[in-house]
Amino acid sequence: MASAPTSPAFEASQPRLHLPGLSIPLRLAYAAIAAAGLSALTVVYLFDPRNPGLYPVCPFFGLTGYHCPGCGALRALHQLLHGNLAAALGYNAYSMLALPVLAYSFAASGLRAIRWPVPRPVFVPYFWIWALLAAVLSFWLLRNLPLAPFTLLAP
Repeated sequence: MASAPTSPAFEASQPRLHLPGLSIPLRLAYAAIAAAGLSALTVVYLFDPRNPGLYPVCPFFGLTGYHCPGCGALRALHQLLHGNLAAALGYNAYSMLALPVLAYSFAASGLRAIRWPVPRPVFVPYFWIWALLAAVLSFWLLRNLPLAPFTLLAP
């Protein structure tokens, strides 16, 4: 049984992602991103980032010897996927604390793209955006200090 063709008016009303030379429905773009994300999570779950070979070295760490704010995030995610929250926080506490916010933001915008009723987006005042940037830069600086309490922030 063949499906009925959709009307041009219905197709025009759907939100679309416009890229150079490409325009695809937004819900399809979110589905593709979600599938790619689940595939990446599967790889991180199956293959431990502590073992050399599969994952590249952080370019910033490779060039400078200092940890960037994201250093240890793959190892932390691997530990989190295996249910070890304490080890995940030990590898990269900042990324583990940001993970729920990022997951909610992606899920809410994806649901909005398929016109599912979700709460209105939260608009963050500029002050908090600058505070977040200051927190990331502070975390970056503090995790590279060779002093006793700050060495716990290094992966």
